Amino acid sequence: MRRLYLCIIVISSLFLSSCSKSPAAPLRIGINAWPGYEYLTLAEQLGYYKDEGLAVKLTPFQTLADGRRAFEKGNIDIMAGTLMEFYTAREKNGIDPVVFLVADFSNGGDMLLAHKSITQISDLKGKKLGLEAGSVDVLTAANALASAQMNFDDVTLVSLPQPHNIKALLEGEIDAAQTYPPFATAALANPNIVRLFDTSQTPGNIIDLIFTRRSVVTDRPADLAKVARAFERAIQYQETEPQDAIARMAKREGLTPAEFTDALSGLKIIKQNEQAHYLQQGKLQELLNATHSALMSIDLVQKEVCGKECFTDVAIQ
Repeated sequence: MRRLYLCIIVISSLFLSSCSKSPAAPLRIGINAWPGYEYLTLAEQLGYYKDEGLAVKLTPFQTLADGRRAFEKGNIDIMAGTLMEFYTAREKNGIDPVVFLVADFSNGGDMLLAHKSITQISDLKGKKLGLEAGSVDVLTAANALASAQMNFDDVTLVSLPQPHNIKALLEGEIDAAQTYPPFATAALANPNIVRLFDTSQTPGNIIDLIFTRRSVVTDRPADLAKVARAFERAIQYQETEPQDAIARMAKREGLTPAEFTDALSGLKIIKQNEQAHYLQQGKLQELLNATHSALMSIDLVQKEVCGKECFTDVAIQ
């Protein structure tokens, strides 16, 4: 009788313990306007996170810099961004970012635009170049200037958030602007604006990532895999239902389906079966090294280059 009573107590305790366990908090994902990130929002619209049993909260930001600041403050758990945002966040004490997915690489999507009177990069010497400081604009503009054996000392840099950057270009307040879709779309429609340089001239050098904190990698690796699966399902949905997928993603970015399709053509989406090339076979490490060297040369980072501790394959195994 006593043994039965003890068994009942033990079973009841286990039941109450399991019932009192609170559900995991939603993963907070920060996203700014960029075609390659839209699969995160498409996955939410189509219910793919729910299918995985995962609660997420998507937070939109106007610029990459806004998203990075939110990540640094702990207001989001996951950020879609570039190696620029990754390294900049890593400079802050206590911030330990880890890449778990590669979204895409820019293949023309990032571009340097100018007034049509400026016909080549070398014409920018002494001119005003607008860009968003602390963002990937720094890397892409540096590549553009380097193509003409120039650097930032040869131009007058004007730091502007992307929406204001394009406005300043169209109103003639600056001579050139480093930009990307959807912000570039309005400028390219203007006959007085020309494209001087884009990332199709340096393919694969500018990649977009989805990264998180080390604590999330440690505590919730299975949830990161769920995000990756939902992201991949969204890519596959676009392949099978392109009209609906493009319409959904274009709407959130304030573009027409045709404009979004054109913007999407300027990048290469990285699918699940290609992730190992970056996260296991060395390509991401190569890009981490190259980006760190570029940022060190203009005194934007102080810490040592990232090694294997800065990325994980938990989402692709």
